[in-house]
Amino acid sequence: MLRASQEEGFGAVIRNRHFLFLWIAQAISQTAQNGIHFVQMVLIEKLTGSTSHMAVIIFAFSLPGVLFSSFAGIVVDRLSNKVVMMASNALRVLTVSGYILFLYTLRGGYLLLALYILTFISSAIGQFFSPAEAATIPLLVGEKRLLSANALFNLTLITTQVVGLIILAPLGVKLLGIDHSFVLIAVMYLAATVLVSLLPRDAPKLERNSQLSPLEEAWEEIQEGWRFVVSHRPIFLAISHLTLVATLFLTLAMLAPGFAARVLHLAPEDAIYVFAPAGLGLFLATILVGRYGHQFRRESLSNTGLLTLGLTLMGLTFVAGRMGSFSLISPLTVISALAFFMGAGVAMINVPAQTVMQERSPAEIRGRVIAFYFTTSNLVAIPPMLFIGVVADQIGRLLGDPSKGILSVMIFLALVVIFVAGVSVWRTHRLSPRGKKIGELAGESREGVGRAPKAPGSEPPT
Repeated sequence: MLRASQEEGFGAVIRNRHFLFLWIAQAISQTAQNGIHFVQMVLIEKLTGSTSHMAVIIFAFSLPGVLFSSFAGIVVDRLSNKVVMMASNALRVLTVSGYILFLYTLRGGYLLLALYILTFISSAIGQFFSPAEAATIPLLVGEKRLLSANALFNLTLITTQVVGLIILAPLGVKLLGIDHSFVLIAVMYLAATVLVSLLPRDAPKLERNSQLSPLEEAWEEIQEGWRFVVSHRPIFLAISHLTLVATLFLTLAMLAPGFAARVLHLAPEDAIYVFAPAGLGLFLATILVGRYGHQFRRESLSNTGLLTLGLTLMGLTFVAGRMGSFSLISPLTVISALAFFMGAGVAMINVPAQTVMQERSPAEIRGRVIAFYFTTSNLVAIPPMLFIGVVADQIGRLLGDPSKGILSVMIFLALVVIFVAGVSVWRTHRLSPRGKKIGELAGESREGVGRAPKAPGSEPPT
C-alpha cells in the first residue's frame, strides 16, 4: 500500500520532466499574475487616492473572466495547448511592458484610461492560459496520476497567492518601486514562456467542416461544450461543486472583516484567526489528497468535503454567536479549529472535482468544458460580491444587531452547502452502480461522448 501511494504521489509526477516544466511555469506565471494585481492597486491608490478608481481597476481585471472564458475554450480546443500557453505568456510580457511605457509617457486622465484598458487586455489574455494548462495536465501525466497532479497544482496555486500578493509584490514595490516591479513581473512571464516552449507539441485538435460563418460556428462550439457538460452529470456535479466553493470563499472573504469586528469583537484585520487556520487546513489536506486520494472514489471525496465544509461553517457560526458562553476553552481556539477543517473540506472538494472534470472530458472538448467552469464561476460570483454586504447590513438593522446580520448570512450559506452535499450524495449513489471502480466509470463516460450533441462535421473520439 505504501509503495502504491509513493507511485501515485507527488514524487511520481515531478519525475515527469515535461510535467515539471509545466508545473514551474504555472508557479511563475501565477505568482506574476497575483503580484501584478497588487502592484496595479498600489499604483491606482498612489495616482488617485480614490476608492471608486480602485473599484474600476478591480472590475477591469475581473470582467474578462466573464466575457472571454467561453471563447478561450474554443481556442484551446482548436489549437495546440502549448502554442496557446506560449502566446498567452509572451503577450503578457508585452502588456506588462506597456505599463512601464505609459508611466513614463502619459499623465493625468490619459494615464488612468490607458492603465484600465491595459489591465483589461492583460486579464483577457490570461483567460486563455488556465484552460490550456488544465487541458494539458492529463496529456502529460495520464489518468493514473491525474489526482496527484491536480493536488500539486492546487497546492501551487495556494502558495503563489501568498507569495505573489503578500510577499513578492509588496517587497518588490518597497525595494524596487512600481516601475521596476513591472520589469520583474515581465521577466517572470518571459521565464514561463521559455519553460512552456520546452513541452512536447500536443496533437492537432479536431478540425471542423462547417458551412456556418465563423461567428455562428464559434457560438455552435460554445453551445456544444455547454450541452456536453449538462448531458454528463458527473462533470456537471463537479463543476457545480467547484463553482459553489469559489463563490463561497469570495463571499466569506468579503464578510471576514465584519465577522471579526462585529461578531468576534476584534480588529477587522484579525480575520486572520479564521483565514490562517483555513489556509493551513487547505494546504495539508491538499497534500494528503494528492498522496492518498487515489484510494477513494473521486465523488466520495467531494461529497465528504461538502459535508465537512457545510457542518464546520454551521459550527463556526454557532460558536461565534455564543462567544460569552465558553468557560473551559477559548472560543477563538474552537473557531480556529473549525476553520482548519473548513479548509480541509475545500481541498477534498476541489482536487477530486477538478480531476473528474478533466478525466471524463475527451481531449477535443476539454478546453470548452474547463472554460465553462471558469465562465460559470465568474458569473455566479458576481451577485454575492455586489450584494452580500448590503444584505447582511439590512438583516442586521432589522434584527437590531449588526452581528446577527452576518451570522444569518453565514447560516444561510452553511445550509446551502449542506443541501448541495445531500443532493450530491443522492446523485452519486443513483448514477454510480455499486461495486464499479472510478476508472470503469470514467471509461463509460468517454464512451458516452459519441451520444452527446455534436456540431456538424464533428467526429466521435477515437
